[in-house]
Amino acid sequence: MKEMKKVVALLSLSILILVSGCGNTVQGNERDGVIKLKIADSLPTTNYLSSEGTLFFMNRVEELTDGKVEFEHYPAEQIGKASSYLDLTLSKTVDIGYTSYSTERLPLTEVATLPGAYSSSQEGSEIFWKLMKDYLTEEEYLKHDVRPIFAVALPQYQYVTAEKPIKSIEDIKGTKARVTGTMEFGFDELGASPIFMPATEAYTAMERGTVDGVTFPFTSFAAYQIEAIAKYTTKGANLGSFAVVYSINDEVYQSLPQGVKEAISQAGDETVAHLSKFLDEKNEELAEQYAEEMEVYELSEAESAQWDKALEPSWDRWAQDLESRGFNAKETIKKYREIQASLNK
Repeated sequence: MKEMKKVVALLSLSILILVSGCGNTVQGNERDGVIKLKIADSLPTTNYLSSEGTLFFMNRVEELTDGKVEFEHYPAEQIGKASSYLDLTLSKTVDIGYTSYSTERLPLTEVATLPGAYSSSQEGSEIFWKLMKDYLTEEEYLKHDVRPIFAVALPQYQYVTAEKPIKSIEDIKGTKARVTGTMEFGFDELGASPIFMPATEAYTAMERGTVDGVTFPFTSFAAYQIEAIAKYTTKGANLGSFAVVYSINDEVYQSLPQGVKEAISQAGDETVAHLSKFLDEKNEELAEQYAEEMEVYELSEAESAQWDKALEPSWDRWAQDLESRGFNAKETIKKYREIQASLNK
């Protein structure tokens, strides 16, 4: 009988601990009325995308919730590699992850990176964020149990070279170009040989002659020491870009109080507006600065339009590739262009 009483007592204690624990872990590790959310990415905090994007977002959420939400930030791949953040978010290792490098499972996101998709970060981000909220969240992200909380399209990438100045489409033909994402289609259309490689390898590849040129926005030159080796760059060439996306585990999101959800939504909108404006201004500032260190060839409006037209077939190639894999790429392009047309009226 004594043994039975001990078993019952231990069972009761276990249930009490379990219930108490559940009360503390609901809504993203809540303690003493404060909700703590883990957010992780591959960016050092000195990167503009972190200081003016991620940190800006976290600060706004904390302000809008009067401190009810606090963040544990793990930058610079402290938790996992850049390509692992979708899985880390799905497993709840983190609550929010930098899901930009998950295009194998979230390929429709790349529509904003296509050549000629927009002319400025502000324009591209406004279109992309509306497309994300109106279409891609349901079409792509929620199918993977994550929800985007903000998304920004970076300034257009330029072609940066060490030996040969690029002043026309003809100059691109025959060159070996370091590319990323959908730029493969564009450079192939222009007669170049696109070569995929991480941004961290771009300097060495140009130094060794593995590539003739690399693609970067001006805001990324310093991060990868491109200005130290490059002699020439284009300006005003809409060669494609990169989309920054942060996503939250949808189960975690659904567990949050309505007021916190609203704060995340408002902070996301404000981050898109703030970061894209900052990037455009910084891009122009840096273009002027680099003009003193290298030759900058700025395309006229007519030249820029000519390049955009030459790059148009890359959209169809991207769509056909994804449609063959079962993704609604054509519908995504249609909706993107409809939003772009409505915002440009």
